[in-house]
Amino acid sequence: MNKAFFTWGTVAVGAAFLIAGLAVMYLGWHNRGEVVSSLVNENLEVADPAILLTYEGARAPEGVEVPTVVVDTSQEAHDQAMVIRTHTLTRTGGLTYSQMDREDPNRAFYLDSLVLQGSLHQAHVSLEISLLVIGIGFAFTGLGLSILVLGVPLVRKVVSLKYR
Repeated sequence: MNKAFFTWGTVAVGAAFLIAGLAVMYLGWHNRGEVVSSLVNENLEVADPAILLTYEGARAPEGVEVPTVVVDTSQEAHDQAMVIRTHTLTRTGGLTYSQMDREDPNRAFYLDSLVLQGSLHQAHVSLEISLLVIGIGFAFTGLGLSILVLGVPLVRKVVSLKYR
């Protein structure tokens, strides 16, 4: 084995981690942008769910003005899903789908509610996972840079001592 093999091998590993990290970060940002864009395109303009959840039954008392927001963040999607669940259980008397009679007219309403909740929870999870992906990409990028900045000089020094 010659000196160049170890040096270029270290450069290749560092560059691979750096490029992979940047690619993973891009994919995370791209996915996050698509999910936020989809949420914005749905134009879910609702009373601020974070505020509504502070009230009993997720409904503001009469005379209390709750500002409206467009659901476009992970937390807003999660909170709106919880508001929908609270309203659904209020309408069904606290019964879930499986607890209702087959002839209960609220069963169809409950299924519609589940679809909305599921979509909002899916957006919430997608946005949270995209942050994890971005973090992993950042770690890979840092590892690649560390290998290039610290590893290459160290390998050169070790190789030069060994192959004198």
